[in-house]
Amino acid sequence: MTKEAAQISATLLLFAAMIVPLMTRGWPLWARAAWQLAAFIALTYLVLRTVGSPFGPEFDTVQPGARIWQQLIGVGWWLIAAQCAIGIVRLFVVFEAKPRETRIVSDLMAGIIHLLTLFAVINFVFAVPVGGLLATSGVIAIVLGLALQSSLSDVFSGIAVGIERPYSPGDLVWVEGGIEGQVIQVNWRSTHIATPNGDVAIVPNSVMAKARLVNHSMPTNIRRVSITVKLAANELPDRCMAVLNAAVKTCMLLSATPPPSVARTDLQGDGVAYDISFSIPSIEVLVAARTELLGHVQSHLRHAGIALAVPGVPIQARLEVPSAATLLQESDWFGVLAESDRILLAEHLVEVWFAAGDKLMKQGDDPKVLFILASGTVEISNDTPEWPEVIFRLGPGSSLGAIGMITGTPYAATATALTPVTAYSLDKQGVGDAIAVRPDLVKSFEVLARRGQEMNRRDVVARQSDDAEAPEMFLSKLRSFLRKISETPRSEGQRRRR
Repeated sequence: MTKEAAQISATLLLFAAMIVPLMTRGWPLWARAAWQLAAFIALTYLVLRTVGSPFGPEFDTVQPGARIWQQLIGVGWWLIAAQCAIGIVRLFVVFEAKPRETRIVSDLMAGIIHLLTLFAVINFVFAVPVGGLLATSGVIAIVLGLALQSSLSDVFSGIAVGIERPYSPGDLVWVEGGIEGQVIQVNWRSTHIATPNGDVAIVPNSVMAKARLVNHSMPTNIRRVSITVKLAANELPDRCMAVLNAAVKTCMLLSATPPPSVARTDLQGDGVAYDISFSIPSIEVLVAARTELLGHVQSHLRHAGIALAVPGVPIQARLEVPSAATLLQESDWFGVLAESDRILLAEHLVEVWFAAGDKLMKQGDDPKVLFILASGTVEISNDTPEWPEVIFRLGPGSSLGAIGMITGTPYAATATALTPVTAYSLDKQGVGDAIAVRPDLVKSFEVLARRGQEMNRRDVVARQSDDAEAPEMFLSKLRSFLRKISETPRSEGQRRRR
């Protein structure tokens, strides 16, 4: 091959080397590396035939145009060599099954290769000594390094963070200094964190590299949380533990695994501290789960008559446990009745007790009684073999079974005591006896019918489906129920009470 033919072939190969990468972006990494290596080998042969060794090229000294052409070919050879080296480096990283974050290292190495290529082109192609240039660039680098010290610290810290990868976009992190939220972006200079307030905190990587950091998403999204409740020192310890455990079991947002726990952690003259530890599936439900738990703790303590500790007060008066009449007053169902009617109904309530695991109601049974819970926790579940599920959990002050008793609809769910339960029951006979004493109570009960649609939605034990009955249908059933029990002779009701 003549020198002119080699020069033309080298030029065409350089054009191909520029165009082919645009057409092979979808190729595997090994295929692109193989093409770059083949092009480099072919170009090396042509350069040797044209100007000799790339490290000591002999350019045409007669014709200026030919010299420039040959220098461009020399520059192209060094660029192809750099691209080939970068491709092999990245191919090596992939073959070694390195993590994705090593892409930062490969990019850094690519920058170094391009910088070395620039000096090689200046020295070998254009025959400009690089010694003075390196000295000058060293001084410039020192000046720039001092001026950009903070930015360079962020960049190199970003490289370290990218290699170590203590967090990734999407992770929930806490950073020393009070910054907490979800990582939305990690770049060379900074980390962007979306806070719960809707803001975005931009934290320099140098700060992230030095600060203490907690990643709530590693190794899983499940987060363990603790809250402390301090109760009066004169309360019985075992009773406090039982009430707090019942409150925990009432919650629906807490994870079952690992299970919640209650422990006494501090004892002082003015109170005893109890730590409630629980897990949540992700930090997104933390506020809702904590709110739910504290609400149930407050309700269970109040219905148990247990007071919270007051700093500096060693002995506190016991809280009054809500009576049956108070439970009726605070009930969604019976709170709309007049006080005299509630007192009359309270006289016909029967206090009952259930051990943990007992069934208050069974799915499919005929409704005969309603319950108002005074203490403990009851779980409402669907016992269908094909799709068993927990529907809801009830605590003190809740009522269940009223809709079923009034409408005659079989229970659509099972009510199981998760803890020892104290409740007040009221059956059809009790309602009939109350009406026998005060016939006007029928009118008061019709007030309940106006709220029947909402109560039917809430009474999960009596619901057969998600389709609630029309208010007119519920009103008709309630009036039919009241008519039947009010027609019972007074004497017969009195005999039954005896």
